Amino acid sequence: MSAPTSSAREVVREKVAAVEAQMKASLQEARASFKQSGDKGATVEDAFRGFIRQYLPRRLEVGHGEVIDSKGARSAQTDVVVVNEDHPLTFTQNSPGLFFVEGVSFAGEVKSLLTSDGLEKALADSKAFKQLEMVLSWVVTVAVPESDSKRFYKCPPWFLFAFESQLSLGAIRARIEEYAKQQENIDPTRMMDAVFVLDRGYTTNFGDGKGSFQFRTPDGNSVVGWVTRESKSVLFDMLTWALAVMPRAIWYRPILTGYMIQTV
Repeated sequence: MSAPTSSAREVVREKVAAVEAQMKASLQEARASFKQSGDKGATVEDAFRGFIRQYLPRRLEVGHGEVIDSKGARSAQTDVVVVNEDHPLTFTQNSPGLFFVEGVSFAGEVKSLLTSDGLEKALADSKAFKQLEMVLSWVVTVAVPESDSKRFYKCPPWFLFAFESQLSLGAIRARIEEYAKQQENIDPTRMMDAVFVLDRGYTTNFGDGKGSFQFRTPDGNSVVGWVTRESKSVLFDMLTWALAVMPRAIWYRPILTGYMIQTV
C-alpha cells in the first residue's frame, strides 16, 4: 500500500480539526448546563454519552449499567457501555441496563473532575470489568494480531475520560503502573487500557506493541507499555483509539441464548 500524499494528509488534518471543533463546542455547551445542575456527575455522563453517540458508526449504540458474562461475573455500574448490532435489546438510552460482554465493543467511566480517590475507584472498577470473559466458542472472529486476540477478544477495552483533572498525566500513569504491580497474578492489560483528559492529553497502554493499534517512535520502533502524550485533540484521540482497538466478530448464534439455555 502506498503512503498517503502530503495533500491527502492535509485534507484529513483539516477534516479532523473541523470535527474536533464541533466536538468541543458540543461539550462546552453541556458543561455550561451541568455547572448549574445539582447532579453534575449524572449530567456530564449523559452529555458524554450523547456526544459519542453522534460520532460512532451507526451499527453501535451507547448505554450505561452493569455488564455480565456467562459465568456470572459482573462489573460495577459503568458510565459508558458501547454495544454492537449483535447485542440484545436489554437497555434504553436513558435508563441503566444489563449488558452481555459478548455484545460490548468498549466501555468506560466519565469524570467531571478526576481526583486521586476517583482514580482509585476507576482502577478497581476497570479491574472488575476486565475479569469478564467472552465465550469465544460462540463466535467467528475477524483476522487480528494474536496480541489483540489475547487482550481485547477476551474482554473489551475499558477507558477513563475526565473533563478536568487534579492529577497530571504523569501522576495518573505512575499510579496506574504502581497499581498494576500491586495486583497478584493479574496481567497488566486486564485493567484500564487508556485515560483521556480533555485539553490536556492521554496515557494509553499499547501492551506488547504487537497489536493492530501501535505507537511508533520516529525511527519506526513500536513502543511497549504505556505512552503519555499532551494533545489538543483529546476527543478525537479517544474515539480513534476506541474504534481501533474494539473487538469485531461474527456471531453464529444469538448472544442471549448462551445465557438462557441451561446445559446438563
